[in-house]
Amino acid sequence: MRILILGDTHVPSRAEDLPDWVKEVVEEGWDIILHTGDVEENWVLEYLSNFGKLYAVRGNMDYLNLPKFEIVDTEIGRFLLIHGHQVHPRGNREQLASLGRSAGARFVVSGHTHIPFMEERNGIVLLNPGTATGAWGGSYEGGEESLITFEDNVFTLWKNGEQVLRFPI
Repeated sequence: MRILILGDTHVPSRAEDLPDWVKEVVEEGWDIILHTGDVEENWVLEYLSNFGKLYAVRGNMDYLNLPKFEIVDTEIGRFLLIHGHQVHPRGNREQLASLGRSAGARFVVSGHTHIPFMEERNGIVLLNPGTATGAWGGSYEGGEESLITFEDNVFTLWKNGEQVLRFPI
């Protein structure tokens, strides 16, 4: 199973397009693509859906007809996909894990912070791909372009096209 996790693309308000290296990763083809929201333009979703089964949620900057959350059952376990603006303070990992437990999820995928992380908390794997475009995130000027891939039972965090962290399950 191959999974691509990305989000907070903010096209076109904060970025003109997806970076070339992100497009290269997307176009490899995936079993599942998870987008954490703040898509802004439907063409981004149409593009992504050409390269895998796409699940996307509505972010606080989206006006697209997207769900607030998605439950995605896979051979490696259940994923809860949310944008992340539902927890306060921003990025609160205890609350994210609690939402995952309530949904019976093994994995919680969220965005909103534009800061990527992968960690396990009380048996729930928390995954935040950051921002695929490096878009500024409200609390800071902008960040690194980042996303997460899953292959061969390992989640890998990529920043600016470089592998920076591996998280085996």
